Amino acid sequence: MSKKHLFNTQLEWVGANGKGTADYKAYSRNHIITGNGKPPIPCSSDPVFRGDGTRYNPEELLVASLSGCHMLWYLHLCADAGVVVTNYVDNASGTMEESPDAKENSRK
Repeated sequence: MSKKHLFNTQLEWVGANGKGTADYKAYSRNHIITGNGKPPIPCSSDPVFRGDGTRYNPEELLVASLSGCHMLWYLHLCADAGVVVTNYVDNASGTMEESPDAKENSRK
């Protein structure tokens, strides 16, 4: 019988700046991710997309989640095989390529 695991988070946009999305340049991309009893994660978009570079962006979190999943699976396999791991570091990276036909005019 299969087991089901449910994971819940909450994302709250905190960047309306009193005007909301009335203008593409007027609103902040800042948002907060929370989970039950866990510290909040301040997020934004990447600065190239008008975000706050001091906050994590969704692309960084995607790369980090893949890196974390890979590490946990590796450690599991090592433990099952009797391989003792005492240290693990992963310098993960990801690349996003914009399509040459992306419409920059819609972001002005």
